[in-house]
Amino acid sequence: MMAVVGLLSTPVVAQPKLPDATTANGISTQTANAADAFPGLKAFLAMPASQRSQVNVFYVLRIKHCDASQVHVTLKSGGRSIPLNVAGDGRITPLPTAAQLNSGATVTTTGPASCTVGMKIKVFSPQGLKQDYDAVGLATGVKQGNTAMGKIAGILAFGLPKLDRVNFVGGADGTVTFANGQTKPLPKTGANGDYPAGTPYFVPSQMGGAVKIHLNAVPRAVMFDNAPK
Repeated sequence: MMAVVGLLSTPVVAQPKLPDATTANGISTQTANAADAFPGLKAFLAMPASQRSQVNVFYVLRIKHCDASQVHVTLKSGGRSIPLNVAGDGRITPLPTAAQLNSGATVTTTGPASCTVGMKIKVFSPQGLKQDYDAVGLATGVKQGNTAMGKIAGILAFGLPKLDRVNFVGGADGTVTFANGQTKPLPKTGANGDYPAGTPYFVPSQMGGAVKIHLNAVPRAVMFDNAPK
């Protein structure tokens, strides 16, 4: 039977038990309260805007053992059924709003019974995809990201690895400029992490006084994360 929305691959996030899926003619269907289907989102959106001005979250589906295009997610709110898009990288958009989460909206996921579908939460910069970044804002985002993930994880936050860096996926080479005008090249990832080898990254605690990041290419994503194991 398909395991669907709510089974997170991040074990340090509290996961409410969801209703069992039903299966008919090889298709599994599961309907759950939206606040349970997207654990932690309600807590994140309840944070004051000033505390999440430099951070945002992705909810990403990890789909295995079936054609990902056959998995469909629908939000039902206020009598309306709203299809949610599952992008090629698994990212779900749009996410439910705070009003929808607070009003009892539900999420229904359907797909082949052979599917295994898990979810992972990722934290990213809302500065957008471009070549030049405000390094101070990114440093603030790292701090806000740790607070946000603590809210999302709830009582299990003690086991959450601390975010300390910004990864510019697809950013090619990069440089950091300091307040005194000096510049340094950004370090790059090796082959031992979750990001492609050669991904430029910025660790604010190791580059005090940084004011600007410049990349030679526009990145595909700007993700906050911790050091690879």
